[in-house]
Amino acid sequence: MLARTDIRELLQRHPLFVAFDDAHFDQVASAAQSVRLDAQQVLFQRGERARAFHVVVEGQVKLFLESARGDEKILALVNPGQAFAEAVMFMQAPIYPVSAGATEPTLLISVPNADFLAVLKDDTATCLRLLGAFSQRLHAQVQEIESLTLESAGNRLIRHLARRAVRDSEGKVRVHFDETRQMLASQLSIKPETLSRLTRVLADAGLIEADGRDIIIPDMDALIRHEM
Repeated sequence: MLARTDIRELLQRHPLFVAFDDAHFDQVASAAQSVRLDAQQVLFQRGERARAFHVVVEGQVKLFLESARGDEKILALVNPGQAFAEAVMFMQAPIYPVSAGATEPTLLISVPNADFLAVLKDDTATCLRLLGAFSQRLHAQVQEIESLTLESAGNRLIRHLARRAVRDSEGKVRVHFDETRQMLASQLSIKPETLSRLTRVLADAGLIEADGRDIIIPDMDALIRHEM
């Protein structure tokens, strides 16, 4: 588990807390706790009362929905440095709308909603800054929904690769995947076999190259121009 000083340092660097003054930050940080999850362990289920939000320190968390047949739809993967479930505390009925579970051994910081809300009631300026941050996230999520409903599966894959690509120390444009193929397919709202077919098409066209768990993109402009 994390020491109290480590929790403070990690939270101080997070965008949700940078606008807090020292007294208000201390009030929230003192109530936060570290939580460890094993791989595939569920943190909370859809419909449970939301008593806290969480910041990922190590590992990865998936936010997902499960159908009556047991089919799982991954809505998002949350990586180190990112928070999740923070917007739920502002709902009239604070109930988790999705489930959350670890994809691998994971360390979280759990922040009680009651303590966070108590600070906001005392600080209007912080409320406004936080509202701006939530608005940006909402805009990004709306764009993601639009792409899932309006774009073809192939174009969704291309867009996803382009968004995640980074240039490595050798100058190559690279996309690294921590998630499984099934998890990636779920994020893109396609079947795993469809994902395999699309990646083969891109590879045969010379637009991507496999390198272990990475994909190398020789020409980003050519990939973006490609229609599928």
